[in-house]
Amino acid sequence: MTHGERWLTVLTLLAAGALGGCKQEEAPSVPASATDSVSAGAPAPPLATSGAAQRTSVTNRKIIRQAELELEVDAPGTTQTRIERLAEQHGGYVVSAARNTEIGSAVDVSVTVTVRVPQAELTSTIAELKHFGRGVGSERITSDDVTDEYIDLAARSASQKQLEQQYLEILKRAATVKDAMEVQRALAEVRIEIERMEGRQKLLEKESAFSTLTVRLRAAVPQIAVAGRDFSGTFRRAWSDALSLSTDMISGAIRLLGFLAPLMLLIVLPGGSLIWVIRLLARRKKAALLARLSAT
Repeated sequence: MTHGERWLTVLTLLAAGALGGCKQEEAPSVPASATDSVSAGAPAPPLATSGAAQRTSVTNRKIIRQAELELEVDAPGTTQTRIERLAEQHGGYVVSAARNTEIGSAVDVSVTVTVRVPQAELTSTIAELKHFGRGVGSERITSDDVTDEYIDLAARSASQKQLEQQYLEILKRAATVKDAMEVQRALAEVRIEIERMEGRQKLLEKESAFSTLTVRLRAAVPQIAVAGRDFSGTFRRAWSDALSLSTDMISGAIRLLGFLAPLMLLIVLPGGSLIWVIRLLARRKKAALLARLSAT
């Protein structure tokens, strides 16, 4: 083995060891100047630095907010359209909408609308929504601070990129095809890890930039009518029930007659005819007997 080949083998072993350390969530030590910046141009601290999230400015924090609101409105379908327009006015968009209609009619009983609005517009949007109806049920706003995870991903991604550059330098000095293939395999693994971290960072940026607002609308329950109207309504319902009962009784009688008619034709009529024949024969027999007695 030549001096150049021995030097290449040593570099390859060192790079493989560094890659193993990265897979165990322990990034190699890198200078702070090589680290990519985090959000809003703030420099990302080294991975081992403690208390980084506390030193991050409030405006650059990554916070995911979700809100839920329930309203009682006169027309849920019309209010849904107003909510969608309101979200667009605040720079947001509609995620989903679901309607629950009354059986046998096109009247909306309840509607659930989910919209996303910029985080800074969430409070004002909720305040305007409350003017659309009467608040019922629960109102909830939850927040999830993912700043620490975002900074950690930025630092680990920077370390992996430096490791990628080291592998590229080793690849340039590869003496054999086997060495080149091994370095390329290691480079592919590092690139996959970088893409995974960057994808997670983009997701956190998207989720923290827009807040999710879910609004549940339900139709307002009509007020009870006055006593006079209640009495007249009760009288009309009673009269309707009586007519319905009479109709059911007549219909039942007709169905019963239709059921008994075949029985009368099959049983009563033949039985009556048989009894009439028997009685006729008995009278004739009695008349013949009386005639014989009188003849003697």
